[in-house]
Amino acid sequence: MRIIEIFFHFLNEDELILCCDEASRGNPGNAEYGFIARNHLGSFVFAETGGLGVTTNYVAEFMANIRTLEWAFENQKFKLILESDSKTCITSLIQQKIPWFLLARWRRILAGFPSISYRHVYREVNFSADHFAKKGVHLQKGQIIAFINKPSNLAFLEFPENNRSVVGRSHIWQQNEVYCLAVKS
Repeated sequence: MRIIEIFFHFLNEDELILCCDEASRGNPGNAEYGFIARNHLGSFVFAETGGLGVTTNYVAEFMANIRTLEWAFENQKFKLILESDSKTCITSLIQQKIPWFLLARWRRILAGFPSISYRHVYREVNFSADHFAKKGVHLQKGQIIAFINKPSNLAFLEFPENNRSVVGRSHIWQQNEVYCLAVKS
């Protein structure tokens, strides 16, 4: 077992960070997506989970990223950073190698944003998006649950030292940086 340190800096005041992920039962299998939007202070802005029906993990990752960006456009959030723990998906988005059946939606997204910053992040950093993706396991294709207020159970994920039943992550908030210690075996 080893411990790795992961950190990031907060955003500029007018930027949002959008963390997205997918979850599925099988590959292919019943899949869901989830994302969370945070402001420049790291505070909760919005989260969503939705059912995708039966699809592959690869397609579900694209759907998570596309739905996240569609929400940003619908809510006129134009300065953003999109984070995903799928390196393959982030690389494909940067290179604009989008599955053909998602290309029309992707082109509408690109037309609406002056620029999009993409970041691949480790799974340990993307835990809140993973949480929302897994919340959608019971949803049918097309069903969506939106969270306009921060769910109370999210605090237990973000600050596990306050909840003894969750172990493995520790967060220390310091001025303009967040440090996350995660255990990897």
